[in-house]
Amino acid sequence: MGEIIFYKWTEEDLKADFKKFLAYSWKQLGLPPPTPIQYLMADYLQDWDFGYPMDIPRRRKIIQAFRGVGKSWITSVYCAWRWYKNSNYRILVVSASKMRSDDFTTFTLRIITEFPILRYLTPNKGEGDRSSKTAFDVRPAPAAHAPSCKSLGIFSQLAGSRADEVIADDVEVPNNSATQDLREKLLKTAMEFEAIMMPDTGKITYLGTPQTEESIYNKLAERGYERRIWP
Repeated sequence: MGEIIFYKWTEEDLKADFKKFLAYSWKQLGLPPPTPIQYLMADYLQDWDFGYPMDIPRRRKIIQAFRGVGKSWITSVYCAWRWYKNSNYRILVVSASKMRSDDFTTFTLRIITEFPILRYLTPNKGEGDRSSKTAFDVRPAPAAHAPSCKSLGIFSQLAGSRADEVIADDVEVPNNSATQDLREKLLKTAMEFEAIMMPDTGKITYLGTPQTEESIYNKLAERGYERRIWP
């Protein structure tokens, strides 16, 4: 992208291109500019790709990469960007453990409350907004049963949840994928996401690092999920 010059970017620029919003966010977080791999992930998250129609979203996809590349941080910023563009967007975050998904939503809520251009999205308890680390509403969103963001563990009660996008962040870990029976149980639970996402427009995005040669990510790819691997 060359040198990042933030003052030349308008809010319309930041809303139009997630890569620019990511660069702005990394600056706010005191981090160096995003790496080329992180920009590629940003494009994949926002459904931009060479030769791929931008108006046709990938509804089921997997980001598979080595640990430490920043998958979860990038996707937390992506969630905030989604609300920046559309405050009605609803996201469900699912991880192998409830603590892991809570960490994801806590970081995302901090982004909203600490970034100057996002503070208007901060939940307002006085107006009845949910504002906990497990579930919160962004301020302009209308009243609804489903919060703007909710966190669950993979084996929590998923039934009854509803979202425009399910973020499955490291749902596969050694403890739940060491045997064939455990992997089958995990895959069966993961398939429940299909009933959670909004029909016709909903999306499911997996972030993960395979724990075994028989990883559920391989099984999901066989079932039509598009997968990008950064080894």
